[in-house]
Amino acid sequence: MRHVTTAAGLGAVLLLAGCNQLWHKNPSAEVATQPLPRDLTAAKLVAYMNDNAAKVQTVRCNGLDLDCKQGFQSVHLTANMACQKPNGFRLVAKAVSDEVDLGSNSQEFWFWVKRNDPPYLFHCSYDEFRRGNVSLPFPFQPEWIIEAMGIAQYDPAKEYKLTPKGNTIELVEAATSPQGRPIKKVTVFNRNATPAGTPQVIAHKLLDEKDKEICTAQIYAMQVDPVSQAVIPRRVHLVWPSEKLEMRLTLDKTQINPPIDDQVANRLFGRPQLQGVQSYDLARRGVDSPTSLQRVRGQAWR
Repeated sequence: MRHVTTAAGLGAVLLLAGCNQLWHKNPSAEVATQPLPRDLTAAKLVAYMNDNAAKVQTVRCNGLDLDCKQGFQSVHLTANMACQKPNGFRLVAKAVSDEVDLGSNSQEFWFWVKRNDPPYLFHCSYDEFRRGNVSLPFPFQPEWIIEAMGIAQYDPAKEYKLTPKGNTIELVEAATSPQGRPIKKVTVFNRNATPAGTPQVIAHKLLDEKDKEICTAQIYAMQVDPVSQAVIPRRVHLVWPSEKLEMRLTLDKTQINPPIDDQVANRLFGRPQLQGVQSYDLARRGVDSPTSLQRVRGQAWR
């Protein structure tokens, strides 16, 4: 079988259009955030994050601006995104037609890049992924994107380390990668009170055992939902250094806690059937049979 070159396929997507677009301002979203608790401790910062996360169960954003860059090539795409805790995630991006489909549910995750060679819809069950014998040709981690949105729960029973660094303070959690390697999850806070529209949580990082960045989500602006008072990012810069890949997301049309019933959830968070596209099981390292394709219930975003 030909070598799977998803990164090159994503590079082809980046050739579809010109340079990155400027951030779009949304003055109505510039509301002050909840300040950090006094006498900072790890337990208080975990409670601070969990208090916000508890206010959010679902998120939908139609018309999300997505600026992608790989190397010196860049493209502006529009996307629809949906999240449903704990594992539901979907992002479909297009230029003229659909170009990228990323998603997950409680059983599996998948990703598809139209201009990949070959243009498979890759998928993998979480059980297989956690066994550590699956190599991803694309740096996609749905649960990390949900964490970067600030809506994932932190386990208060775990041990965390606080690291002050000038005007910031880092909440560091020791973790293990699906391949069994030690990693660190780092949440970076601005220690000072922030003005309206400016984030208190400014970054989420994944580091390897040598503190080298695996991926980073830098948060440049936030928004406050007027009903739940939940704080979520409005401008996010996702970076995968080893892939020389960057994605800038602007979420200006965001709905917090829109109702998502089972029928809608099955459509949004079920692996889609894409016409003329073969599905590739990363655990089996092979193309699915027609029988297995028929069992997939999800659809492309409509």
